Amino acid sequence: MYILSAVAQPKLIWNMVEYIVLNVLDGSVGIMFDCCIYGQKHEKAYRTMAHIKHKYTVDKRNVRMFATQYYCSCQDINFKPLYIILVERHAICTHRAQMKTVIYPEMKENSTAICTKVAFNNLNPLHLIEWFEYQKLMGVATVLIMLQTLNSDAYAVFKHYEREGIVQLLSFPDVLPGCIDRGFEKNRWHMFQSVHDEQLAVFTCEQLLQGFAFVAVIDFDEYIIHNKFMTYSEFMKSELLPSHPDAAGFVLNVSFFITDWGVSGTGNMLTTKYIRRTNPRYERYKNIYIPRRTKTLDTHTIHPKKGYKRIVLTSHSVVLHHYRKCPSSLQWKFCLRYTKTLDFKMFKIMPVLYYHVDLAMKEIGIINHTDNMFRKTRI
Repeated sequence: MYILSAVAQPKLIWNMVEYIVLNVLDGSVGIMFDCCIYGQKHEKAYRTMAHIKHKYTVDKRNVRMFATQYYCSCQDINFKPLYIILVERHAICTHRAQMKTVIYPEMKENSTAICTKVAFNNLNPLHLIEWFEYQKLMGVATVLIMLQTLNSDAYAVFKHYEREGIVQLLSFPDVLPGCIDRGFEKNRWHMFQSVHDEQLAVFTCEQLLQGFAFVAVIDFDEYIIHNKFMTYSEFMKSELLPSHPDAAGFVLNVSFFITDWGVSGTGNMLTTKYIRRTNPRYERYKNIYIPRRTKTLDTHTIHPKKGYKRIVLTSHSVVLHHYRKCPSSLQWKFCLRYTKTLDFKMFKIMPVLYYHVDLAMKEIGIINHTDNMFRKTRI
C-alpha cells in the first residue's frame, strides 16, 4: 500500500470535515483497513473504518497495485484532523506506519484550474514558459503538478510559477512502489500498471481541485483554444453552459500539430513554429469539467453525477491544440500523408504572449536566444 495524498472533504463550510479521501496504490488482497486520525499533538488517535470510494479496474488481470480511493468518516471527531494513517483491521495505530498530512484544498468557486498529472524527464523550459504564460492569459488560477525526476531548467520554471502563486507542486515517488519495474518514460512504460500510476495522479487532482468552478486535465504540449481567445471561465459561462445547463463537463476534439511534418511557422515558440495541423479529431480527447457535478474521472473521461451529462463538442469554437510527434498507434501509421491545414490562429495573440514569455525568461535567468524572433513576422 502506497499513499500519495490524503485530502479533506468539507461539509458545506470548512468548520466541519465530513470525511478524508486517501489516494493510494493498493496491492492488498482481501485486507480490511482502519484509519487512525490525529490532531495537533499526535496523542490519541481517532479510529474509524476505511471504505473504498473508488477502485480503478482497467486491465485488472495484469495489475499488481490498483489506483484506489479510500474514505474515512470524520463526523464524530471534535478536533481538526491533521494527520492520518491507514492500518490493517485490528492492528494498533502507530506513528511508524505511513503517516500523511491531511491537505485542505482551496475553495475557489469562481476560478479555473489545470491538472497536468506527472511532470518527468527532460522538458523544454522555453515551451513550459510559453504554456504557463498562455494559461495565465486564459484566466487559470492554479496548475497542479506532481513531480518526478526532472531537468534543472524545467524545475526552475516550475519554482518560478510556484512563487507567483499559480503552481502547486506535489512530490510523486521517483521509484514507483511495488515489484514491477516501470516509470513514465516510453522505454519503462508498463502497458498495464503505468496506467494506474497515472490514475493515482488524476485521483489526487480530482480531490485537491474540488473547490474550483472549472478544471481541465491537459499536458504541457496541449492548449485549449477558443477562436476569440475567451478565457476558460468566459466561454464556459457565456457559451457552453447556457447551451448545456445540465453539463458535468465538455469533451474537446483535438487538432494535432505534428512536429514530424517539419517547421512551418516562425520562431522558437511551439505555437508559432508548428502551424500545420489535422482537422479536429475525436481521438485522445481531453475534458474541461465542473467538479461539483462530477463523480470521478480519468485522463480522458469524466463520469458525471446523477442528473448531469458529459457533452461532446463535435463542432464548436473551442478545440484542443496538441503539439507532438506522430503517435505510434496503428491508425496513425500513414501520419506523414495526412491532410494538413495551415492554422494561423495563435498568431493573433503572439505579440502579447511573446512579451510575457520574454519577461519570464529574464526573471528566471534563462538566456533568451530568440531575441527579435517575432518582430519581423507579419500577422
